Amino acid sequence: MIRPALSSVNIVIRCMDIGRSRLFYEMLLGLEPVREWTESQGNGCIFPVGEGNVTGYIEVCEMNDSDERYKDEFARPLETDKVDVQFNVPSLDAWVQRLKGKWDFDGPEPAPWGQTWIRLRDPDNLLIALVEDSA
Repeated sequence: MIRPALSSVNIVIRCMDIGRSRLFYEMLLGLEPVREWTESQGNGCIFPVGEGNVTGYIEVCEMNDSDERYKDEFARPLETDKVDVQFNVPSLDAWVQRLKGKWDFDGPEPAPWGQTWIRLRDPDNLLIALVEDSA
């Protein structure tokens, strides 16, 4: 069986407030936007993820009801952890120091599969996990 290749991953987060979300992903997580837009249907930005060759993008967009895809739940915080976003990081100690006093987080603690992680929430209550790379 021939399997088609997947070359990268893009995650789209429809946020409640683009300003707050941008501050979280840019200032707190250190991602730099490569594209930004403002349109009548909303505004947003795209952040590359990965070092060296980009392995994916996180798009954060605030839509309004003039976009036909808009749903009322886009303006409310997430109420479930059905989906979370996990980033592999070389050092959790460095992240603990970066986040301490700036944002609430849990951990570091062992993840269920054996690695160590810290968990925090973005402004929309999306669970974000920073997982220490295995040695």
